[in-house]
Amino acid sequence: MPNSPSKILVVDDEPNNHRVYERTLESLNLEFVKVLSGQQALSVAHRHNFFLILMDVQMPEMDGFETASLLLDHPKTCHIPIIFITAFDRDESFQFKGYASGAVDYLVKPINDQILKSKVNVFLELFLEKEKLERAYQVRLKAENELRQHKQNLEKIVTERTQELQNSLTELMDTQNKLVETEKMASLGRLVAGIAHELNTPIGICVTAASYLNNDTIGLTKSIADGAIKKSTLDEYLGSATQATSLLLSNLERAAALIGNFKLIAVDISSDMIREFNLNEYIQTTLDSLQPALKRTQIITSLAGDKDIIIEACPGTISQIITNLVMNSLLHAFDENQQGEIKIHLKKQQNQIAIDYHDNGCGMNDEVKNLIFEPFFTTKRATGGSGLGLSIVYNLITQNLAGEITCSSEVNQGTQFNITVPLTAITLLNNN
Repeated sequence: MPNSPSKILVVDDEPNNHRVYERTLESLNLEFVKVLSGQQALSVAHRHNFFLILMDVQMPEMDGFETASLLLDHPKTCHIPIIFITAFDRDESFQFKGYASGAVDYLVKPINDQILKSKVNVFLELFLEKEKLERAYQVRLKAENELRQHKQNLEKIVTERTQELQNSLTELMDTQNKLVETEKMASLGRLVAGIAHELNTPIGICVTAASYLNNDTIGLTKSIADGAIKKSTLDEYLGSATQATSLLLSNLERAAALIGNFKLIAVDISSDMIREFNLNEYIQTTLDSLQPALKRTQIITSLAGDKDIIIEACPGTISQIITNLVMNSLLHAFDENQQGEIKIHLKKQQNQIAIDYHDNGCGMNDEVKNLIFEPFFTTKRATGGSGLGLSIVYNLITQNLAGEITCSSEVNQGTQFNITVPLTAITLLNNN
């Protein structure tokens, strides 16, 4: 008997949009529940088992943000992921409000059909995997009951049930790999937004300096044409021109450096290519690319240790590990406007590379520390935490680099992550 279609809730006050979503997602075998307002969404959400909610932001009476917040606060609906649909650009304040309301992602109109279908499919697969695991759990309970009643069949029953759990685990690992790819694209999106914002300042200065120099040149040309040129006028123009060209050169060099860092990190994030690179220099480049996020805080970063470690690996993996650790510290370790420090230390020891990451933030108790690498575990879901950052870091280190990561932390004493990567997983040389 085939499985019944999974249910998705579409909340949009425009019926035409319902038909567009239904047509786009037709191949996913979904059951669409469509409502026209936030009030209807609240009523319907408690009566069905939805795997995802597509929520329009701009709706009369109750907008998408308010509706999502109420869903997040209710124990029956707080687990349902929400993707906001908006016609407005995603500036930082808008994104923060959405994530604070419980959103897991944004889509901006007009909607790209392939992107919408891909995102919905990821959450559908996660939902189906969860149901498979729940069914496997029920199978295990049944096996235990049978075990008490039929001890003579113990070996056969345990073997069958273990195989079912192994199959579910294999499917779960495949889903985790897809999540890693999704997070890589999300990291690239954050990098694009940050670099674009950072380029505004030097380019704006260049435009102003060039305009100022152009006006002075027009004035000087007019003075020469009128035969009224003076030495003082020429000296003043030369001084202004020197100052303007200096501003142009310094800010263009700054913009060029930002673009260079962006190109390097962007290519590495989107590619699985293995190449040889200096570990210290690459981590510093990654930290530089995070400056748009860091400059809005009072957190400073420092990188120390062996500067001559050359590794042959996928640089995008290293970049994603460092990015996720830093963003995790900014979200969880420090309060707004709190001063703090993030330190990274590199060391080659015998047959391993050691990367020690430390922040002096609020730290964690043992209960939280024991769960931080679990998928979807977060203490800040209402303020933007997805619960995937450290889980992805763990998988990249243990699976992609064949290494280990441990965490030590105490409340009000900061947090330290110790990463070790064996030389059998990557090639290390010394620049002597």
